[in-house]
Amino acid sequence: MLAVRRTRKLSSLFVLILIGLLIVSGCSEKTPTEEKENRASQSPKSLMVYCSAGLKKPVEEICQIYTKEKKININTSYAGTSQLNSQILLTGKGDVYVVSDEEELKPLQDKGLTAWEESLVYHTPVLAVPKGNPSGIEKLTDLAQQGVRVGLGDTDAVPIGKIADKMLEENGLLEAVNKNVVVRTATVNELLVYLNSRQVDAAVVWEENCTAAEDTIEVVKIPELEKHVKTTKVVLLNCTQEEGLAKQFAEFVASPQAMEIWEKHGYRPIDG
Repeated sequence: MLAVRRTRKLSSLFVLILIGLLIVSGCSEKTPTEEKENRASQSPKSLMVYCSAGLKKPVEEICQIYTKEKKININTSYAGTSQLNSQILLTGKGDVYVVSDEEELKPLQDKGLTAWEESLVYHTPVLAVPKGNPSGIEKLTDLAQQGVRVGLGDTDAVPIGKIADKMLEENGLLEAVNKNVVVRTATVNELLVYLNSRQVDAAVVWEENCTAAEDTIEVVKIPELEKHVKTTKVVLLNCTQEEGLAKQFAEFVASPQAMEIWEKHGYRPIDG
């Protein structure tokens, strides 16, 4: 009898231990949804940033610094403003937009896609030529001379193309210069490639883009472009899913720390 009672006690104790283990196991298990949410909370946050191609160098550096400091991922898309506008309007996705000309924001503003905007730096159009100015370009009318190869931006893709055409039209030279245009590009960076490789004798580009290429490109100052200086902006997009995080980054792009980077690349702050 004593052996039977001991066996029953051991069996009861075993059952209690088993039940306890099952309870603990059940409490520690997570549903697939809970596991997914846990992984998401542990993975770095990310932002989608659109940027006009001509502003790539300073923005790229700003993103690298911010990523290192804040431990977040920043995915960037660099292209002409028309292409970027189309991307944003078509997908309805994105967090921050750094645009080379505030006037290019109108399609997004009309759709209520801009939640917050801040002016950054001036963007100055200039006439650029290969180092040494082999074709002797000194004034705007020289672009209409026979044999001069001219590169301009695509008016449907980038602000610099619209500026060039408007400036030429104002001075009655658009038709004549168009005969010498050998290429129209979707980004200003492509125009710099044509200048560097001496495939064009002159091109209208942004002055700041010439700073990094001063060994191969030089600027010809012409008064006709002085009134076409543009204002760049950083914009918080209304379609962002990370409003707080996106706003912090947008503010950083306009911060004194970031302005040092803008200035290093040849840009002049709006309040400078």
